[in-house]
Amino acid sequence: MHKILLTTKFTISSNLDVSNISKVSNIEITKKNIEDIDLLYQNQKVKIKNIFDIKISKNKKSKIELSIQGCNKNFQYLGYLWEKNILIADSSIGSFVGAKMKSGKLIIRGSVENYLGSEMEGGSIEVKGNAGDFLASALEGSKTGMRGGNILINGNVGKFSCFLMRRGLVIIKGNVDENCCFQMIAGTLIIFKGVKRNLGVSMKRGTIILIDNSVKLEKKFIKSGNINFNFLSLLNNFLKNKFLINKLKKYNYVRYFGDKNVNGLGEIFVRENL
Repeated sequence: MHKILLTTKFTISSNLDVSNISKVSNIEITKKNIEDIDLLYQNQKVKIKNIFDIKISKNKKSKIELSIQGCNKNFQYLGYLWEKNILIADSSIGSFVGAKMKSGKLIIRGSVENYLGSEMEGGSIEVKGNAGDFLASALEGSKTGMRGGNILINGNVGKFSCFLMRRGLVIIKGNVDENCCFQMIAGTLIIFKGVKRNLGVSMKRGTIILIDNSVKLEKKFIKSGNINFNFLSLLNNFLKNKFLINKLKKYNYVRYFGDKNVNGLGEIFVRENL
C-alpha cells in the first residue's frame, strides 16, 4: 500500500475544513488525484496542493497510512467519514475529529478540541493529550451520539462527554468534567480518574466504570450489591489485547443502577474500597 505525507506550506491561521481528505480511501493513489482534492480555507474552496506539500511512497502495510504535519487548532473535521485506513496528525488539532467515522484508525499526537468522535460508527481513535467538550456525543441538532468503535483519551476530557452515546467504548485515563453521560442511551465508558457533578443524569442504559473510588454518586443511582471481577473479565481481556490496559482485574466493584428519576436501566461500577 501507500504512505502519504502532507506537510503544510504555511501556518494555518483560520479555519481549514479538511473533511475531504477522507477521499483518499476511495480513489486511486496518485499525486494528481490527491492534489485535486478540494478543501475549504477561509471560506474559500482551495486545492489540497495549495495548502500542503505532498509526498507519496509505498510500504508493505495492507492499509494506506496518511500523516499530516503542521496541524493546529484551526484544522476542522479531520477524519470525517474516515474508513479503512490509518490517519495520523502530528500535533494538537481542532474540532469534529473523527465525526461520523466509519472504520480505520485515527492517531492524534496532541490534544483535540470539541466533538471528537461525534456520531462515529466504527474504527478506533487514540488521542495522546486531552479532548474538549462533547466527546463521543451527538452533533448539534442530532438525537444520537457515538454509534460504534472505540476511543482512547490519555489525558483529560471536557463537558458533556458521551451525550446521547448509543454504542461503542470510550476510555479516559484522566479526569472528566461535568455532565458526563447526560442522556446516555447505551455503550461503555471507563474513567480512570475524577468526575465532576451530574454524572449520568437521565442515562437510559449503558455502562460506566469508575476506577477512582473517591467518586461520589448522586442519590438517583441505587446500589445493587458487590460484583466480583468475573463479570468484567471479557472486557478486561479486550482492553489488555487492544490497549495494553490490564487494570480492571485488580479490583472488585460495587454496582449501581439508575438514573431512577427517568426509570433508567444504566449501570455504574465503582471500584470497591479494599
